[in-house]
Amino acid sequence: MRERGDAGGYGGNGDGCLTVAVRMPARIVALVVVLPLRIAWDALMAAGRALGRAGGWLARVLVVVPAVALWRYALAPVGRAVVWAVRGLVRYLVVVPAVALWRYALAPVGRALVWLAHGLVRYVVVVPAVALWRYVLAPVGRAVGVAVGWAVSVLVVLPAVALWRYVLVPLGRAAGAGALWVLRALLVAPMAALYRHVLVPVAAGAAWLARWAVRALVVLPAVALWRYVLVPVALGVAWLVRWVVVAPLLLLWRRVLVPVAREVRDALLVAWRVTGYVSRAVGRALKWLVTVVLVVPAAWVWRALVLPVWRPVRRAAAEARRAVRDALAAVRETVRGVRADLRTALTGAPRPVERGGRRGEPEGRNPQ
Repeated sequence: MRERGDAGGYGGNGDGCLTVAVRMPARIVALVVVLPLRIAWDALMAAGRALGRAGGWLARVLVVVPAVALWRYALAPVGRAVVWAVRGLVRYLVVVPAVALWRYALAPVGRALVWLAHGLVRYVVVVPAVALWRYVLAPVGRAVGVAVGWAVSVLVVLPAVALWRYVLVPLGRAAGAGALWVLRALLVAPMAALYRHVLVPVAAGAAWLARWAVRALVVLPAVALWRYVLVPVALGVAWLVRWVVVAPLLLLWRRVLVPVAREVRDALLVAWRVTGYVSRAVGRALKWLVTVVLVVPAAWVWRALVLPVWRPVRRAAAEARRAVRDALAAVRETVRGVRADLRTALTGAPRPVERGGRRGEPEGRNPQ
């Protein structure tokens, strides 16, 4: 916000003399510098938009539309016909013979081999091994286990339990009680008396002495130094810095730099708005000139010359597309007849027509 000046200040709105002196030169310089840049920027933007629209229209007319027509009416139908023919040939020359070979030769032979191997393994290996385990090894193992367990229980476990219960446990209890009494009488009682009657009083006296020494030798001198030396010096330095450094800098910022920066900003904004008006006026004039010189003659050429030629060409292209579709339909019917003949030659008589199928189409045909 602008600061209000004194009643007797320079300028009608209360601005200072420095603001009035800087305002007009700053606006003139900003207008001279910004005007060419703004006009050049608006011209580049307009040219870019025009070139983008023209390039998009040319690309669509010269590239996209012919490419789409070529793909839709030539490449796609030919590709579908080729894929359909190749799929039929692969199906009836490779897949059908391979499926028949697997179904009527390889699969039965494989099942027979698996059944034979399963019977041999079962009656030559599995049945004798199960009988050996069930009637020989399992009974012998159970008998040996029972005998070994009885011998270990009688010869090892019972003597060990008796020794632990009636000898080692009483001896251990007696030895522990004696050792505990000796440790308490020789070590714990003397250490407790030493701590209670010697160490505690000595530590209390040392702590009181250390606290008094720290207070007298460190705390009181430090407090006096802070209160009577450092605080007054710091206050004096702060006062000196405030009135010698900060106040002049604040006055310079408030009375010189801020008004100059504000006027430069206002000058740039005014120059940008003025150049916007000028550039828009120049743009409208150029648009009118381009419309009169280029657009109107181009529209007349399109209506008077291009359209009378384009309509017959478009009708001829439509006739050509219909002819291509008829030719592709004839090729498709021919390929369908060839497939029927191949099926008849490979599998015998043709299959009956499925319910709901098209007339003349053999059973099992997948519609493409």
